[in-house]
Amino acid sequence: MTLYCNSSWQTALQNQQLATFEQIWDFPVHWIDAPNQNRGGWSGVGCVEVLFEGRPITLFVKKQLNHTTRTLRHPIQGEPTFSTEFHAIRFLQARGIAAPNVVFFGQRSVSEGQQAILITERLAGYSPLDVIKKDELSLVQQRELLRSVAQAISKMHRLGLQHRALYAKHIFVKPHEQSFDVALIDLEKSRRMVLPWVQSMSDLITLNYRTKGWNKAARLYFYKHYLCRQQLNLWHIMTCRYIKAKSAKKS
Repeated sequence: MTLYCNSSWQTALQNQQLATFEQIWDFPVHWIDAPNQNRGGWSGVGCVEVLFEGRPITLFVKKQLNHTTRTLRHPIQGEPTFSTEFHAIRFLQARGIAAPNVVFFGQRSVSEGQQAILITERLAGYSPLDVIKKDELSLVQQRELLRSVAQAISKMHRLGLQHRALYAKHIFVKPHEQSFDVALIDLEKSRRMVLPWVQSMSDLITLNYRTKGWNKAARLYFYKHYLCRQQLNLWHIMTCRYIKAKSAKKS
């Protein structure tokens, strides 16, 4: 069995009988969506409200059974996708990229197969990128939003991590007066890069296809900040056209 518990949450979880893998596994949660049934198992996301230092806090509870993916560390049996997400969150946070704070992670083998649990805090003050109405932002704010998101994704890729589900709904932003914080969620499909250009392009194509309402100038502005360049050369322009063409095939 593998267990991790955030030290800040140990007392609160113990007070609410959520201190062990068994207690959390048996604890009823309100599923946000019906659990996903595939890969010979199931995986679901629910939420619970718990008291933390006298305040109610919403936690997201993910549970899965036999929902695994093959990795370099586990090429045959595979490992739970929540294990992938747990390690990706810790990897990004240690390097200055925001992600949901992990409260608890555990995995174990039982007679039915592999079980895994991942509990994270709600990202207070953040909203998914796909609900942000750009028309309600000034031009300065729109550019700052694009710059902040581009730099976060660029940093993730430079660190050698591919998201593999880089939809606007998985990019959370927190507005300030003249800036935005960016956090990445749903990292269970993430993977270390073997072919950096190909894998980073795959993420960018997905994001380009999944973001509506941004014009060509905005997308070029995003790409410049993704590359940390003021001007695009011929290769960069050809890459932009490649992203656009691949995105169009998904429409």
